[in-house]
Amino acid sequence: MQRHFVTLICAVRRMTRHLRVATKLMPTPMRRAPPRKRTPQLTDLIRVNVLVAERSGLSRRGADTAIAGHRVTTAGRAVALGERLDVLAPLELDGKALAAKPRPSAETGDELGGAEVFAWYKPVGVTTTHADPYATVTLPQALTPALGAERAARMLSIGRLDRESEGLLLLTEERRVVSPLAHPRAGLRRAYAAATKAMVGEAEFQRLRAGIRLTDGWAHAIEARGVHRDDDLPEDVRGGDIDPGQWSFISIGEGRHHEVRRLYGAISHPVLRLIRVGYGPVRLGGLTPGELRLITESERQELTRALAAAPKSKARPVAPTSR
Repeated sequence: MQRHFVTLICAVRRMTRHLRVATKLMPTPMRRAPPRKRTPQLTDLIRVNVLVAERSGLSRRGADTAIAGHRVTTAGRAVALGERLDVLAPLELDGKALAAKPRPSAETGDELGGAEVFAWYKPVGVTTTHADPYATVTLPQALTPALGAERAARMLSIGRLDRESEGLLLLTEERRVVSPLAHPRAGLRRAYAAATKAMVGEAEFQRLRAGIRLTDGWAHAIEARGVHRDDDLPEDVRGGDIDPGQWSFISIGEGRHHEVRRLYGAISHPVLRLIRVGYGPVRLGGLTPGELRLITESERQELTRALAAAPKSKARPVAPTSR
């Protein structure tokens, strides 16, 4: 009996030892840190080159050059590259004060943060860049007659229109609002009037709405149809050289490279003329090529609501940690 009891004890000890080893070899379950709640505050620290670019109209690279040259000061001392400052910190560039500009605030609900936004009718032939050796007319050159050379050089386009396209383009001097307004997350539809060589039929409109595989992935029209009599379109769309039946209306939710032209090309209807007539709540209206205006208060409120409702980018997952 005693021999069997000793054998049983030895067996239990062996099983315990094996179990302990197996437990150590088991993989540690992945854990994600809970998202940290953060309340926006006016005292957030921002990289100084961002503040200089916002307040002076310089590019980020231009701001870096000015900082490296000890031309930017705060409270009597030169700032350093990579330094972070309060959003309301006093700054001077070459001895001239750079006024702090309003930023998006949770208290005010103004997602645009006081930024001025313009609606501009981009003419055909203008390249929406500031410098391009192959461009006939750049964005600042086209805007100089209306805004003057200094302010035109600070204007940034929200999204782009290719050189052959025309119509509504939103502009601002505030770099921080460009990406939020151009990102598909904002849900701002881009609406276009497109003229094709032949009339587009309903079956082809259905294909556009259903989606077409392009070289860079699937794309689809949110709306695709013929032009209606009550559509808010430029006057020359109705009375130009192109027959009214050749015009159609299309809206998309993003702005990939030549996306509308490629969609129409996929249904064998190359685009002869393309006019952007709407960007979210902002309409081209009665603007003529080269004209611009400040967006209305109602348009501004709609843009603000769209930005406030846009889903925020997801936080990156935290790497697994061992217990």
